[in-house]
Amino acid sequence: MTCEEVRISLGAHALGALEPDEALEIDAHLATCEACGAELVELEGVSAFLEKVSERDVQLVTSPPRQVLDRLLNARARRHRRGRMLMVVAASAAAIVAGGAVWTAVGDQQHDATTASAPAASRSGESLSSAQDSARSSDEAARPKATQEPRAKAREDQPRIMAETQPQPEASATPKPSARASGQEFAGQDESSGYTASVAVFPGSRGTGLSVKVSGVPVGTTCRLVVVGRDGRRDVTDSWTVDRENYQDKPVFASRTSIPVKDIARFEVVDASSRQVLVKVAGPRS
Repeated sequence: MTCEEVRISLGAHALGALEPDEALEIDAHLATCEACGAELVELEGVSAFLEKVSERDVQLVTSPPRQVLDRLLNARARRHRRGRMLMVVAASAAAIVAGGAVWTAVGDQQHDATTASAPAASRSGESLSSAQDSARSSDEAARPKATQEPRAKAREDQPRIMAETQPQPEASATPKPSARASGQEFAGQDESSGYTASVAVFPGSRGTGLSVKVSGVPVGTTCRLVVVGRDGRRDVTDSWTVDRENYQDKPVFASRTSIPVKDIARFEVVDASSRQVLVKVAGPRS
């Protein structure tokens, strides 16, 4: 896919409205194109704006005037949209309101899918732990004592595996703060603002676990962590909001990236509202 084709589909991709095959093609392009990846980061704030549409707004557009519906249908016929793309650009204020209702419905589906995925991931981590415990018990009964030392090492690795696979389920995509962090830690500071951040990494077989801690950032700031790979790939994690209570408890915010530790070039703590980079943290040395 070309950059122009990808950018046409980025809005629907940010809301999760694309077919799986088309979404995979776009993800493959984003992994190699930093410009398109940056534009996707800018579009991720759309879901938050759509959540501001009230039920009253939806009720007002459930039965729009006939002429408005006619304009929408005619506009859609002229657009020749690919696949199931539902974005309709109208020529009047009434058409924009109707289009907003459609985007609200898509945003709600995306929100529900995100909420449901967190408990599912939690159950997956618990199942992994149970399977490993069962396999370990069977090996201890069937193997001689000489094999106990490798299994003891596997048990020492178990807490780290659980730390990597266990997510922080919540009612939204914002990660829940944790009161502790461990692992290899990297720190950075912005000299002009005095903001500081540290990122602890937990290598795993399916990616890298992350724990982020910030200092000096104003209370009420909504932050995102962007993981930048050595190949230019950018992986944007979930957002969190800095509040006074968090500063007092000195928490860390748990997250995850699919980029392995050895392929990480740096971390960027970004203001989710203004998309300004607050702090840059250098990653592992190659």
